[in-house]
Amino acid sequence: MNYINPPAESPQHVSHKTFFSQVLDHEVGYNIYLPPGYADCSENYPVVYHIHGWQGNESSDIWPLEKVYKNRRAITVFMNAISSEDGYFDALLQIESILIDELIPHIDGQYRTEATRENRMLSGFSMGGNMAFYYAVKYPDLFGAVTPYAGTYHHLYNKGYRTVGVAPEKAVELYEEMLREQWYLEENNILCLVRQNADKIRGKLKIEIHIGTADILFCDNEIMRLYLESLNIPHEYRKFEGIEHELGKII
Repeated sequence: MNYINPPAESPQHVSHKTFFSQVLDHEVGYNIYLPPGYADCSENYPVVYHIHGWQGNESSDIWPLEKVYKNRRAITVFMNAISSEDGYFDALLQIESILIDELIPHIDGQYRTEATRENRMLSGFSMGGNMAFYYAVKYPDLFGAVTPYAGTYHHLYNKGYRTVGVAPEKAVELYEEMLREQWYLEENNILCLVRQNADKIRGKLKIEIHIGTADILFCDNEIMRLYLESLNIPHEYRKFEGIEHELGKII
């Protein structure tokens, strides 16, 4: 496992750091963007935590996301979503512990942050997109906004790869079939989690979903959109025509 992955070259105002993870018993890398002027004032800043995609690391998305974070007055932290667990759901829970119990307290302790729900946000790409969404709806008292880029939710629907690569026009049919199978709404399923916390999420968690219409994960995202609409949970759904699974083109 690669715990520490500094970039070959960093964008302006981005630096690579490490913290000690008791969960992994190892130093773990992260990149952090500090807005211009951070060093010259005493102001506290909102924080965005970004989670990379499958087989990525803390340095994978610092360049594709530069045009996003450099235009907002917030600290942005790129975590290394590494796990010693083999199973997907076990890894999801271990990374959750690293983020919630270790990285967030570390950042709040080392930097001038606005350590409130309203000023703490999540984003992620692909695998990191579903993790960001999962953690945001599981901990609505911790996070005020989430932006999943092309999230891969089929792992969390507990149905293997049934939704991957499906033609866009089949999304509604597939969604309706899923809801007829009761276990889709059982414990630990992402749809169950959204339903359980709907009242805490509705109008309080800002949700902005990005997805390309040519992405093999398009139906994953369509199903999530349809379910949010069924529960009257406000969200912004941004579709990018003809774009495949490319972070740089859906931001």
